[in-house]
Amino acid sequence: MGMSLIAATGGVGLLPAYAQNFLPSSVTSRPLKGDTPTIELVLGYKKSNESPILKLLLSRLAELVARVSRPRLNHRATSRLHTYEESEIAPLS
Repeated sequence: MGMSLIAATGGVGLLPAYAQNFLPSSVTSRPLKGDTPTIELVLGYKKSNESPILKLLLSRLAELVARVSRPRLNHRATSRLHTYEESEIAPLS
């Protein structure tokens, strides 16, 4: 959606680096300098979900977060995994 708006309106937008592979030829991209920005992500799921796939996903995500959270030279990543069960998520109103 962001790419379409940029292409159609001649506007400017921030996109993830991988989006460069999908930009039309009419759109130019420039990498940003400085520290890589990070965002916190959350995962929501139904409390009663006992799916083996969900358990595997949660396990793999925990491994990934642990690997990314290790201190690295010249890198200040602070990744955390937050999971919310259905009962903890407020309904949209």
